Amino acid sequence: MPDLFDRAAAVLGRYSGGIRWPYGLETPGFMERRRDPENYKQRVIDTKARQEVMVAWAERYGLRLSPAGCCPLWLGRDTSQRCRHRIGYGDPCTRYGSSSSDRSWMDHSVTWLKESRPAVITSAPYNVHPKDEERLTYWQQTDPRLRVSRGPGWYGYSTTQIVLWRSDRIAAVAPAEAPEVCAAS
Repeated sequence: MPDLFDRAAAVLGRYSGGIRWPYGLETPGFMERRRDPENYKQRVIDTKARQEVMVAWAERYGLRLSPAGCCPLWLGRDTSQRCRHRIGYGDPCTRYGSSSSDRSWMDHSVTWLKESRPAVITSAPYNVHPKDEERLTYWQQTDPRLRVSRGPGWYGYSTTQIVLWRSDRIAAVAPAEAPEVCAAS
């Protein structure tokens, strides 16, 4: 089986400095190693375990990271492109902006493609509030193809992974299981 780097490159993509890890899954930096070598070692172990969980989860569903994904409106599209700001119409994206109704539950979000089409949004909020539940229900009522599941996920730090997906592209999607080292984070 290929190593984590090659598998992650296939799922997440590369850039000149390495893998396009989502926020919070980047390998700890060299300066942290110099400041606190013991903590750095533990953080590398923890991060690698979380990276492995994410990559294995994406592989299981045949998903690839989408840098263009942004909000549930993106998930409803046939092609992957960011929401566009139109003069006189405001920003249609429900994720960005100070008054966004979806901003709270979409903390630490990652958007995913299946066969080059929008398929899944994962997020990892620290708290899921009643208004977040209302928004998730709203999206499922607005688009009957959308489904939601929850679980521990790969992010850790007492977050809840929320998975919102297109059931016409993937029948069922379970949240990722938390890695052992992450469970105590």
